[in-house]
Formats: sequence, C-alpha cells, structure tokens
Amino acid sequence: MGTAVREYTKINYIDERRYEIIGGKKYMPPSPILNHNETIRGLYDVFKDTLKGRSLKFYFDNVDVKLCEENTVQPDFKIVSDFSKIADGKNIKGAPDFIAEVLSPSNSAHDLITKRDLYEKHGVKEYWIVDINNKNIYVYVLKENGAYGNPEIYHYFTPEEVEEIEQGYDDADKERIKITHIGSRTFGDEISVPISKIFENII
Repeated sequence: MGTAVREYTKINYIDERRYEIIGGKKYMPPSPILNHNETIRGLYDVFKDTLKGRSLKFYFDNVDVKLCEENTVQPDFKIVSDFSKIADGKNIKGAPDFIAEVLSPSNSAHDLITKRDLYEKHGVKEYWIVDINNKNIYVYVLKENGAYGNPEIYHYFTPEEVEEIEQGYDDADKERIKITHIGSRTFGDEISVPISKIFENII
C-alpha cells in the first residue's frame, strides 16, 4: 500500500470515528481544544475517585453510545452501572446512567439543546454540561415524570473568591449555597463532587 493510500485510510478512519448519528443524520463534532481534553480528564479523575469501590464503568469520548438505531453518540464522559449494556465489548447499548458534555464554542447549541433533549428522551438519569469558558456547570437530573426541567447551575470560584463569599455566613448558609461541591444521588447515597478538581488543569 502506497504512502498516499495509507494516509487517506488513516484520515478517513479518524473522521468516521468522530461522526455522531442523531435522528439518522451524521454530525461531526469540532476537533477538541486542549482545555476540552483537560476537562474531560478532570471529570474522569474526580468521579473515579469519588465513586471508588463501586461497580461502575467510566468511559471517555471515544466510546460510542447506541441509544437506538437512529441515534449513536460519543459523549465526552459517561458512567454505566448496567454491565449488560456493554456485554459485547464494542459499545454502550442504551442510556448510560450519567453523561457529561464539555461545551465547544462553535457547537454549544448541539449540547445545550439537541443532546439534552436526546438524553432526556432516552432516560439518561443525570446530564452535566460543562462550560469551560465561563466555568459553569449545568446539572440536569431526570424527574419522575421523565423530564429534566430546569438545570441547577454551579460556578467554579477560586479559593480567594470562596473565602470572600463565605464571610458573614453561618455553617447552615454555607451548606445551603453549595459553592464548592456538587451533590448527586444518581448512584445511590449522595456523593459530593468538588468543582475545583474538574477545572484545575485548564489553561
């Protein structure tokens, strides 16, 4: 095989791996920037540590999630508790318990609207949208009626900002405003995810 043919095959393979299929149509996400990858790594590390010892599988963006015949996506980060969904060792069949997407400036509507609606429809229990530019995290939790409703919005504050905000508040108020951690009950008992760990490696 000649060099040109090998290079074409390599590029074509990479392009095909990055396609998502939503509603039977192909979408090609933009190439991730460095901070995008660092944030995915932060999500992986913090959840792997917080959920240590639990029977769960954690996956990056290079693993397909086949929600149905017309919808196959590659979420940036996902967690699966039902191992029957990964039994064939090829991809995830059905909805993961948890999905997080890191916003790309050129593709924000895709994650904020299209994918949110898709994940809601297919029963993803918890969906996070991480906005690295504004250091916000939008947390959607599936309700009993099968809908997400409005998200809880969290922001990353520096240690100095946290100290300033907490001045004048008693312990109950500090717990109520939850400025340093995000609570989740998707995996049973409530876990507390430190926001700073998600953003600590971005430039």
